[in-house]
Amino acid sequence: MSANSAKVKSKYHPSFAEYLKSLGGKWDPEAKVWSIPANLISKVEAKAKELGVQGLEIELPQAPAKPAEGAIRMRLSRDGRFVLISVNLIAFTDDVKAMLEGRRKTVRFRILPPQQGK
Repeated sequence: MSANSAKVKSKYHPSFAEYLKSLGGKWDPEAKVWSIPANLISKVEAKAKELGVQGLEIELPQAPAKPAEGAIRMRLSRDGRFVLISVNLIAFTDDVKAMLEGRRKTVRFRILPPQQGK
């Protein structure tokens, strides 16, 4: 399964199989699942409901193990009154100042290395 495809499994329904083919789905005879573009999942679910397909199971693509470049994480504070936002980026202050003053249009950021045990 590619990074942007989902697996679809159900009891055999000829009209549903034709529909999945029309979306560009690929049948994997060994795993007995269809591989479809992940962005079409909602359409597939709606069509399955319309046709009365039974035993529908959809496996979404796996998220990357590492946080994405420039990841932003949020969590609640201990008392629940605030949201704490963590951004793992770093930039040179001179570059940021130049951008704020209008001398630069972009600033490059680098990803901070993970923190070692505290």
